[in-house]
Amino acid sequence: MKFYKAFIGVLFLLVLTSCGSDEAEITSINASFTTEQSEYFVAAPIRFTNTSAGIDTNSVFEWNFGDGNTSTSKNPTHTYTNIGEGSYTIVLKVFHSEAVSDFTKEISIVFSDTISGRTTLIEKLADTKILTCAHRGNQNNAPENSLKSIQDAINEAIEMVEIDIRQTKDGKFVLMHDSTLDRTTNGSGDVSDFTLAELQQLKLKDNRGVLTNEAIPTLQEALELGRGKIYFDLDISNNKVSFDRIYPVVKQYGMIKQSLFYTQGVSITKSALNKDADVIAMPVISDEDRLSQFENNSLVKVAHFQSQTFNQNLVSRAKAKGWYIFMNAYVNTTKTPVDDNYDEIDKISNLGGNIIQTDSPVLTKEHLK
Repeated sequence: MKFYKAFIGVLFLLVLTSCGSDEAEITSINASFTTEQSEYFVAAPIRFTNTSAGIDTNSVFEWNFGDGNTSTSKNPTHTYTNIGEGSYTIVLKVFHSEAVSDFTKEISIVFSDTISGRTTLIEKLADTKILTCAHRGNQNNAPENSLKSIQDAINEAIEMVEIDIRQTKDGKFVLMHDSTLDRTTNGSGDVSDFTLAELQQLKLKDNRGVLTNEAIPTLQEALELGRGKIYFDLDISNNKVSFDRIYPVVKQYGMIKQSLFYTQGVSITKSALNKDADVIAMPVISDEDRLSQFENNSLVKVAHFQSQTFNQNLVSRAKAKGWYIFMNAYVNTTKTPVDDNYDEIDKISNLGGNIIQTDSPVLTKEHLK
């Protein structure tokens, strides 16, 4: 009898242990997954490797890729077709018996800096005598710094567009030359005092002051519109916005090799040049001393000359260093190339200029053919 009671006791303990073991197995579910990289190109397949603990053939998986797509596969592959906000949060939920565990991870989605059928800006400069740059976009039939002004420049086969960048109250980047809204929109006040959502309620005026249906665009919208179609001159001079803030955005869109950075200040320009070997930060050559400050900097590729420095002596020194020359013609004036028989354009061309920024891009490009 004692043996029988002992046997029953052992059996009871075994049952308890077994139940405890099942409970431990249920609560030990731990969802997790890995990816080979933390950053991927748009349209590149991403393999998600399920590394969850405590799973078996009865486990159920729910994946949410953050772009409206889901999967129930154990190890799914997913492709992002657009850049979105630049990153996506992936959520994996694992169900096993009555236990649930979830795991989240963020990955960055970027554009490649290699664009099919498109050369880099430096390659284009080496292959083309002179490029035309539309100052604040092609303003003939569109507001300055608008998406339409960029599209109009593309439609006219203008090679480059200059845009001005400012930061909003909530840290977003918009196209706007002035620090205030008054001249170019139906709003009033400082750009930096408004959130992006508030600014996007406003409309832009054209160069005659007539209100249009064009909204204030973001830097991301401009880069996406122009990617593979036009080069950019990004004006961040006069403390419009920090280079270090917009650099990641331009890189994310694969446009570093397609863009100039008009930085102006000596220290800012040098810092930008040292950031990335592919960055084309453009120093302003306002006098001979400024030329001397950059003359032995091997990272300089393009320099912005001004009327007082655009002479044979200083240009020859710049050319000897392999620099390309950027010059303005008919900018911020009612004067057009027709008024002086294209004299400003011819002077820049004859002295070896490589990029002409102008408010008359169509006439300039036609003359340069």
